Amino acid sequence: MQDFYILQRTPTALNSDQAKKWFYTIEMLGPEGIMAGDDATTTNLMLGMQDEQYVYILPLVRHLTSDEAERIVEGYMRVTEHDFEIETSNVYRADADFGHPFEYDINIEEDARLTLYNSMARQHHNRWIQERQQNGWRFGLNLDLTEKTHPAMRPWDDLPESYQQRMAVKDKELVDFYAKNKSDFA
Repeated sequence: MQDFYILQRTPTALNSDQAKKWFYTIEMLGPEGIMAGDDATTTNLMLGMQDEQYVYILPLVRHLTSDEAERIVEGYMRVTEHDFEIETSNVYRADADFGHPFEYDINIEEDARLTLYNSMARQHHNRWIQERQQNGWRFGLNLDLTEKTHPAMRPWDDLPESYQQRMAVKDKELVDFYAKNKSDFA
């Protein structure tokens, strides 16, 4: 097997149109230059049998990230109707639950946890305000569904504590939030 690859397993052979869809989905939705070939213009689609299933393999120049693989899988699901499984050289599976890499090793200091939590809550609240404003809501002293007013339609820091609902957040979620927003903490 190639060092880097993406493959499709299917119980029935693909016809030429289906094979082309597989190839072109990877070519169009994969990162530029991801497919390995003999030269800049030649890429080989390999066909094999494994455990009574047809296997269509495209060699790659590197592993796909999970986001890249997810994009290819979602795109391919839109253009085909047959049963299939997709695997990459880093064994990406859309239904896999690999857990969080720090699932059992997280130890966040209490001050850092509070900082992350408040930042996360502020971001969620701001998104909530934007969604409401797009639907015609505005600040009002009382909740009024007809007038579309809400007393929480103001900045997080200006809310009374009774409106600052405490979300149940796991340390894993805080670490993920930090990873996605670390430039905000510089």
